[in-house]
Amino acid sequence: MLQVVTEIEAPKAGPDDIALSLTWRPDGDGLQGELGARNVGQHRVRLYGKPRLVPLDIAGHPLAADTIVTAELRLPGYAELAPGESAVAAVGWAGWDGPAAGGTVRVEWPGGQADVPADGPRQPAGGGPATNLWSSWFVRLDS
Repeated sequence: MLQVVTEIEAPKAGPDDIALSLTWRPDGDGLQGELGARNVGQHRVRLYGKPRLVPLDIAGHPLAADTIVTAELRLPGYAELAPGESAVAAVGWAGWDGPAAGGTVRVEWPGGQADVPADGPRQPAGGGPATNLWSSWFVRLDS
């Protein structure tokens, strides 16, 4: 049987495919921010799901702060980026009561992970539980 392929599925974005940037700004006692992703590769890629954020301490070790994962549906469940295109995800960190953060956040997504130096405050001013980070879906920016 002959099958006709009308669209080639783009592969998952790996750590060599995208350049990430993270900017925090104070929001009351917490932080609000934006996680940017730009396709620096030579082919189209997909960023699946919501990114997980893991703040690192001054020595580069993960802090015991968890990203809250909510289960709202989004179709499609990815942002597809051609070479040079960018996407952003809104992120937040409500509070922190642990060791000092070092200003770098490990970003994990289906397909890879990268340690990203953040612009802005290193950690929230207010205290809070360990399950206090959140992220939204990546949304492709119009070129």
